[in-house]
Amino acid sequence: QSITIHTEPSTSKPYKKHKSKKQQTQAPKVPSPKPSLEHRLPSPSNDPLPDGEDSLKHKELMDLCTHLSNKVMELESEVIDIKSTYKERIEKLEGRVDRLEEENRVLKDLHSVHSKVGTVVPVVKKEKSFQTGEDNSRY
Repeated sequence: QSITIHTEPSTSKPYKKHKSKKQQTQAPKVPSPKPSLEHRLPSPSNDPLPDGEDSLKHKELMDLCTHLSNKVMELESEVIDIKSTYKERIEKLEGRVDRLEEENRVLKDLHSVHSKVGTVVPVVKKEKSFQTGEDNSRY
């Protein structure tokens, strides 16, 4: 028993009529060419492996499938762990951003309150540093 593959292109073109849209055109039926011997592939039943090799190949394939399935599950688990780690880190960073925005808002409010109170800046008395003898003035 053989499986055939047709590789020769069809040389016929469909015939089209342009008279009426109601008429349906059909391509003429051309008999399929005979397959050449070089394009015949043996079916799996025609190429059996010896009994020992067949079961060995089957076992190897089953082992490979098991190994690949385990690897897929391992990778999926790793992806889940990575996602949860990044989710936690993102939540922490969002919390920090919220706190910093709140601090920024409070500082802006304080700045606007101080700037509205008056333009007079409190004057601090000049103090002499006992160690350096420098003038530590604050305005």
